[in-house]
Parts: sequence; structure tokens; C-alpha cells
Amino acid sequence: MKSYGRPKQERENMKTRTLKQTCSSALIVIAALTVAFSFASAQPPERTMAERTIQGAWRTMVTPVNCQTGDPLGPPFAGLFTFNNGGTMSEYGIGPGGSPALRSPGHGVWEQAHGWQDYSYAFTHYRYNSSGVFIGSQKVTSTLELGESGDEYTAHSAVEILDTNGNVIATFCAVNTGTRFE
Repeated sequence: MKSYGRPKQERENMKTRTLKQTCSSALIVIAALTVAFSFASAQPPERTMAERTIQGAWRTMVTPVNCQTGDPLGPPFAGLFTFNNGGTMSEYGIGPGGSPALRSPGHGVWEQAHGWQDYSYAFTHYRYNSSGVFIGSQKVTSTLELGESGDEYTAHSAVEILDTNGNVIATFCAVNTGTRFE
């Protein structure tokens, strides 16, 4: 737009209006991009096939079940699992009516079985009576199937309760579902 024939004040006013419009447009674009990026970053990340692994922290719900029928033996209880890089793991959960003083955290190992979804793990924890006296341990051996998204799993476990000499004194099974903690 030619402004050579216009008075100097009018040309400066046009420049000021043009500059204000440009700055306003730039601010609107920046605000829109900021909102778009904040929504995008709030979404859980899509995992590629290579990223779908059990490594990481998980919230779990464990249901003790009858090994033959699959019927629940009691209410489900919450736990926490961490599968570390290199094949070690840690676990913590307190069954219904239990007390943190009656057991130690669990420690164990895991490995990928075959395919990207199939894993196995085993862990043990120590058991104590209400006086704090060691009364044995518990060993859990499981197979795990990672869900399609890589953010949930289902595991089936065989549980052995052992006395202080390592003798099996009881067994049961459990179903464990996990949701990735991020």
C-alpha cells in the first residue's frame, strides 16, 4: 500500500496499527500453540513396540484364587511392583487384615519369555508374627501378559507359604492386574 503522498503523521499511525496487528496475531498464534502443546503433553505417550516392556513402576490389584476353580478366596488388595532394568524387581502389598509389620517388602527377578507380551517373574518376602518374630517366608512365581498398549498387564501366580526351615506349609493361586504408574 503506497503511502508516499500521505502526511507523515498518518504514515506513522499506519505503521503503528500494522505493528500492533502483527504483534496481536503473533501473540494469538503463540497462545494457541502453548495450549495445544499443553494438551498434547498431558496425554500418556504412545509406546512403540520397542518401548512395550514391563520395566517401570506399577499399581497392582491382587486377588487370591482357588487354583482349581479360579474362585476368589478373599477380596482383592492393592500393591506396588517395580520391574528394574536388568531383570530384578521389588514388590509391596498387604493382604486384607494384614499389617505392614507382618511382612517385608518382596524382592525377586523377572525375564521376558517369548514375544513382546510374555514375561515371568518370581519374588519372595519374609513373614513375621504380631510380636515381630520371624515365622517364615512366602514365594510367588508368576506368568505375565502385557496388554496391547504396554500400560496394563494380567498375571497368574502360584503362591507358596514356607515355614522357618523353608518347608511349604500352604499353597494358593492369585490373579494380579497391573496399571503402569507414570
